[in-house]
Amino acid sequence: MDVSLQGTWHRWALGLWALVWLLADMPGGGYSWHYFSHGSALLFGGSGATPAGGLHLYANYPSLQIGPVAFVAAQVLRSVGPDNGMVAGQLAMTAVGLLVLHTLERCVTLARPELLRRPAALQRTMLLGGGVFLVVWESLSVHYGHLDDVLALLFAVLAVRALLADAPALAGLCLGLAVDSKPWALAFLPLALAAPRIRRRHVAAYAAVTVLLAWLPFVLADPGTLTATQYAIVNEPSSALRALGVTTAGTPSWDRTAQLVLGCGLGLLAVLRHRWQAVLLLGVGARIVLDPGVYDYYTAGLLLGALCWELLGLRRPVPLWSLTAFASLHLAPAVVGDAALLGDLRLWTVLLLSAGALLLPQRWCAQDALPGPATDPTDDPAPVAGEVHRLPDRFGMIGVR
Repeated sequence: MDVSLQGTWHRWALGLWALVWLLADMPGGGYSWHYFSHGSALLFGGSGATPAGGLHLYANYPSLQIGPVAFVAAQVLRSVGPDNGMVAGQLAMTAVGLLVLHTLERCVTLARPELLRRPAALQRTMLLGGGVFLVVWESLSVHYGHLDDVLALLFAVLAVRALLADAPALAGLCLGLAVDSKPWALAFLPLALAAPRIRRRHVAAYAAVTVLLAWLPFVLADPGTLTATQYAIVNEPSSALRALGVTTAGTPSWDRTAQLVLGCGLGLLAVLRHRWQAVLLLGVGARIVLDPGVYDYYTAGLLLGALCWELLGLRRPVPLWSLTAFASLHLAPAVVGDAALLGDLRLWTVLLLSAGALLLPQRWCAQDALPGPATDPTDDPAPVAGEVHRLPDRFGMIGVR
């Protein structure tokens, strides 16, 4: 019997679980969808608006901290669904959450087929870790309707799968599209360094070109686009930033840069320590630790990073990171009223999860090797260049025979 067909019941359970939370979050949902409907209208038809939209969008509307790819997707959704595409967006983003889980499970198929022969730990981690992930994912996609975060996380997971399938061009394209959906996804770029040495420059080149093609037209049309990164939000009393001792009322001028520097630095450290599977966890964790906001949808990225680490980074999958993050960042605010205590809990949870991924003894971690040619590119560069642009058969693999 095909081992990939054993124990598929957990996938149906996760699908039904997502439907339950979709229906629970739909009443009063779409809290932030107006940013996407308004922004996409300004981008594609706002040249006559006051102030101007189009390529001046980010310079004139700095509150729209949303990448152009997300606005393109929002424009499509606006054309196919009611309420400016909100309902279509909620349904589509729910489906994306299930696609993300399916993609992670396929990553295990590519990287760790030995787990499929004894699937109990894998199924348990998918069911528990995936279950708590979907609870928060539905908050992100249905209650808030943050299409940009959804796309950034989707492309990040697709980049991981492309790396495992030895498709460096596709990996770079997906990393670039993640940044084009949400700028904070720059923290995921250390994944390019996880590729074999012969592939890294290709991943990096495709990512850089993809980012430039999306953002450079806005910068050239209006240099004020660059100042949009200074947009400030309220520094909430329960934020991890306040727990660190930053008591300014709004976002410090250095904060956005510090988030990216910390996220990329921790991601680089993870790669150097052969823990590339923790890059998503560390990148989102850096955002949470230094962000003045405490929105629940931030937690979805942390849970995705935790699940990626548990499935691909641990020798035996255990949903410890996922359950800890869910309890501390999602459940605790519902029962704890002390803002300062919540801030401390938020800070220390992320610090402990990040430290656990970076410092766990190697004997408890999986092998870090990614597929790729072992030869040096100077030996015969032509075959290597040809392989970069193709999509390997293993990327489309749906099971192990």
